Amino acid sequence: MKKIGILAFVALFTMSISVSAQDATRQKTTPREMKWTAAQRAEQMAKRLELMAEQKAQVEKVLEKQDAQRAEQMAKAREMRENQQATREEMRAERQKQIEANDSELEQIIGKEKMDQWKAIRAERMRNMRNGNGMRGNKPKVGK
Repeated sequence: MKKIGILAFVALFTMSISVSAQDATRQKTTPREMKWTAAQRAEQMAKRLELMAEQKAQVEKVLEKQDAQRAEQMAKAREMRENQQATREEMRAERQKQIEANDSELEQIIGKEKMDQWKAIRAERMRNMRNGNGMRGNKPKVGK
């Protein structure tokens, strides 16, 4: 009887060590760590759309402005949600207006053709995200 008890204890102890080892190796990232900076996003656009350095710098400024606007909008949305004053449709409409304004500003910098390419890339990424693919396979070929 003692042998069975000791074997059960050893088995449980061994399993607990392996379970804790798996948890330690799991990468833990927060949404802040996953968020790309404006510079990183501008760099990606520059690579994919073959932008000139001047265009890249202007795009980065626009993206920084977008980040500030988005942070302000998120704070406002949190406040509205807490006060239960906003509906989802109002928030979506406001976000859509902001996206259109940002797109027109980017289009002035990079041109219509490259903006159309960027919109196609963005649409493909959104399809992948909605289909549960995350960021895998979101690199459509940008052809001339």
